[in-house]
Amino acid sequence: MFCFTNHTFCAASAFAWLSYLLLTGFGAGLCANEPCATVDTWPCFRGCLDGSGTSAVLLPDNPQLVWKKQFGKTAFEATPVIAGGIIYIGDLDGTFHAMQLKSGELLWEVKNQAGWSAAAAVTEKVVIAGDMDGVIHAFDRIDGSLIWSHHVGGEVSGGPSILGTRVLIGAQDATLSCLSITDGKVQWTHSIGDQIRCTPTVAGGKVFLAGCDGKLHVIDVEHGKAIGQVSIDGPTGTTPATAEGRAFFGSEGGAFWAIDYEKLEVAWKVVPAVGGQAYRSSAAVAEGIVVVGSRARAVEAFATFDGSRRWRFATRGRVDSSPVIVGSRVFVGDTAGKIFALDVSSGKLSWEFDAGVGFSSSPAVAAGCLVMASEDGTIWCFSDKN
Repeated sequence: MFCFTNHTFCAASAFAWLSYLLLTGFGAGLCANEPCATVDTWPCFRGCLDGSGTSAVLLPDNPQLVWKKQFGKTAFEATPVIAGGIIYIGDLDGTFHAMQLKSGELLWEVKNQAGWSAAAAVTEKVVIAGDMDGVIHAFDRIDGSLIWSHHVGGEVSGGPSILGTRVLIGAQDATLSCLSITDGKVQWTHSIGDQIRCTPTVAGGKVFLAGCDGKLHVIDVEHGKAIGQVSIDGPTGTTPATAEGRAFFGSEGGAFWAIDYEKLEVAWKVVPAVGGQAYRSSAAVAEGIVVVGSRARAVEAFATFDGSRRWRFATRGRVDSSPVIVGSRVFVGDTAGKIFALDVSSGKLSWEFDAGVGFSSSPAVAAGCLVMASEDGTIWCFSDKN
């Protein structure tokens, strides 16, 4: 998500803890406690709350299109999330969908007045999603019935992050809210200087926001208090990826940043050429390499240590889609309608698919499947037909 400029540990009682177990499923391995994608789940926008955009799932060397489902005259900007063999995603016309991962069979839909541009987050029992009118909805994962709703002060452009009993979500009124997963009640709020369009990243007891106010904000997850901030070259709406004590993200100004979040200082940055294009893709990071899409029609990789360029892969369209690292490959789509698998070490193309319609949504991977949502309202599922 991009920016327009102008302009607690939520302490749980025994009852709240019991409610959490019932709602989220103890030991489920879904976006809770140590939240990260498993081989069978993609529970939040970047798979893991640390924003790393990685998965341990095994995908076939040559993924085949096993099904696609088109939802009328609508469009998808949101990234799918996956749990329990079900895909969850909202469209821009206001319908939230749940469908079978293996077949595309529609299980339930919720019609909403406002559209959905951000990814949801899912636990074993509940799906949390924010709409473009600023309403946060908690749905029963199995039947779509509404558990609770809460109105925040602005449009929601970034997905929620679920950590224990807490739902963390930002909005365009520049406020990060911490809500109770059981009933949606506000635990704390934290305001910054301009819109929040990213998904909150959580690592080491800290929340990270890359804001439209041109700063990386580091916030205490327990009480919502500011720990510190680091200024960058301008606004950003991308979700920080964290690894090695650093937060990695690009900006609207076209620079790519690595921030040491312990020292609260810039570790390195890659400065664009004159007239450089914005980054609206969130990075993925693994084993010393950070990969990001660029509006300069490329996928780029840098060394996490010093920002030296590892490789650059030219694309026909802009890359607003956020890459996902799966084993030795990275998957991403572009606005010209291509989906690519690149070798994460060299950038060499290993697989591609021409969908003929653009992608601004990002990949979701689970249970041997790669799922993408395109700008013409189609869900695409790739796997091994055998």
